[in-house]
Order: sequence, then C-alpha cells, then structure tokens
Amino acid sequence: MKRSVKFTLKFSNVNKQCSLDKLFLEYSDVVNSFLTTIFNKKELTEDYIKSFNTRLSYRYKQCAKRQAYKIFKCWCRNKKKGELPVFKGAMVLDERFVELQKSKTSFDYWIKISTLNIGKPIVVPIKSYEYAKKYLNSWTLIKGAKLLKNDKGWQVSIAFEKLTPAIKTTGDVIGVDIGIKKLMVDSNKNRYGLRIESLLNKIQRKVRGSKAYKRALRERDYYINKTVKELPFSRCKTIVLENIKNIKKNTKKEKKLNKKFRSKFQSWTYSKLLSRIRLLSEVVGVQCPGVPPAYTSQTCPECKFVYKLNRRGETFTCRNCGYTADADYVGSVNVLKTYLAQQSMVAGNIKSNVCLQNY
Repeated sequence: MKRSVKFTLKFSNVNKQCSLDKLFLEYSDVVNSFLTTIFNKKELTEDYIKSFNTRLSYRYKQCAKRQAYKIFKCWCRNKKKGELPVFKGAMVLDERFVELQKSKTSFDYWIKISTLNIGKPIVVPIKSYEYAKKYLNSWTLIKGAKLLKNDKGWQVSIAFEKLTPAIKTTGDVIGVDIGIKKLMVDSNKNRYGLRIESLLNKIQRKVRGSKAYKRALRERDYYINKTVKELPFSRCKTIVLENIKNIKKNTKKEKKLNKKFRSKFQSWTYSKLLSRIRLLSEVVGVQCPGVPPAYTSQTCPECKFVYKLNRRGETFTCRNCGYTADADYVGSVNVLKTYLAQQSMVAGNIKSNVCLQNY
C-alpha cells in the first residue's frame, strides 16, 4: 500500500521561490505543447523531444513527455464535450530531479530540486509534523516527488509504501450508513460526526471561491478525517458501506428535493469520506465491501416491507408493522443485512459446486 505526505516549501528564500516559479511555467508550457501534439495524433519521437526549443534539460523533457501521455490517457477516459487535455496540476518528478535528505540543522529534512539552471539545484529546508513522522520513521520512501503550488504556496508531495497487512479473519461485521444530518451511523446504533450539518451550512454561507469559503472546506475535511478515526477498526474485521456512484448528479436530477437541500448536498464529499474509511481500513486489515444502496432507507428491517414513505426525514416508521427507529440506523442495518445475504448466497453456491464435484 502507498500513501503520500505533503510538506511546505515556505522556508525557502525569495530566489529559490522564483526558481521554482520559472521551472513550473516552463514545464507546464512544455507539457501543454506535448499534449497538443498528442491530441493532433502525432508521436513524440526522440528527435522531436531533442529538437524541442525549451530551457528544460533533455531529462526534464523526457519527464514532461511521460506526464503528457498520462494526462492524455486520463483525459480519454473522462473527457467532456468541448474540453481539451491540459496540464494544470503538479509536476511529477523522479529521483533525478528531487531528492530528500536528512538534515543536521534545526530543520528535519532538506529537499534538493533540479531547476532550469543545469548543474545548480536548489536545496530547500522542510519541517516534519506529527502526521508525517509515522511515515518517515516506519514506511519506505519512494524516490521522486510531486511539486505543486496552491494558495498556501509551494509544496512537495512525497510518497511512501509499506506491505499491506493480512486481512482480519476475526472481529465484528458492521454496516455503516452515511448521511448529512449525521456523518455516519453504524448498525450498533453508534452515531458519528453530529457537527457535519452545521459545517455544511457554514460552507453555504460563504462566497464560493473566497478565502473564507476555502477555510470552511478545509474545516469540513479536517472534521471528516478526525471523525472517521472514531470507527471501531480495532474490533472489526468488516465494515460494510453503500456503493453509491454519481450521488451529486442524482440530486441535480431530483426536482422534488428543495433547492436549499440540493445546494447543501453540493458541499458534501461522499467520495472523500469513503476514501478515508477505506484508507484507514487497509492499514489495519479491515475489509470495506460495498453493497447496492437501492431501498436501504425504505425497507423495514423487521418485516422487510418496502415503501417510499416509510422514511420521513430522520425518522423511519414502517407503514406495515409500525416499527420506528432513526432512519440512518435503519439504513445501516439494511446495508449489513444486504451484505450478509450476499455472503450467504456465495457460500451456498460454493457448497453446491463442491457437492456436484463430489457427485
């Protein structure tokens, strides 16, 4: 398994910052030129790369070529009408251009970066922090790095790897339902992230794109990451989730949902939460299978009666047997039951196949 950690390059002086800015501008121009060539169905031959007029070294041009092909392949899979492939992210550099070195000064590490001045790399000090220390101390460093610039300034993203632990064979199996009023509810009636709605409301009140808006997004992301750690990973072997795709597109199509709710939902990051749960699960050997979400919020866990009006807001009341409970809790129970039914069916099929083979 692999993880990446970001470090700020704010401790570099003005001249080094300028060197990075110039490198980025030149590199992005070259990558975009290569993308145009690839888009026009022309090949980036070695002769073309060598003769291409740029301040980048030949090695940097090779690196730009690889990234251009990767961007184009990604664009081909997800292309949208009227959009063209363009470089607008991070420079993905290998160990020839970026090297992490242990520091003996007040800083923890030095990062050596090759720039446009061939043979004269810059060395930037970086400081570690609590989250990064566990990777630096016990994970294996993957050579190379990503250089990126955002509203916080220049940053370097460094990757680490570690052997994936064995999957747990003992422990609890729980279902988890994800919502907006509450971040999560599990099939043991535990509730997580009761502040998520207030954070989404806070994002709504901010002007999109403003500094306050971005701060609110970071606060939401921090809260999600913190809350996910509260899940009982240590005593579970399986955490079952809903396998929901294109959830935001579905809310746009659903005209019956009021405008305020749809607006709030656009501030929600379901995929970010799922990704975080699965990343933490992988580290401790917990499985995170997904099940179809159909009717999990409309099915009574007692009598299995399915009816759209069984759920009203945060309350579930079965119109057949009268069973009442928190709607998100009901969803988590149905998620768990769906998974257990699938596993039972798989086990039954395996048993039948074994019997047929023996026969």
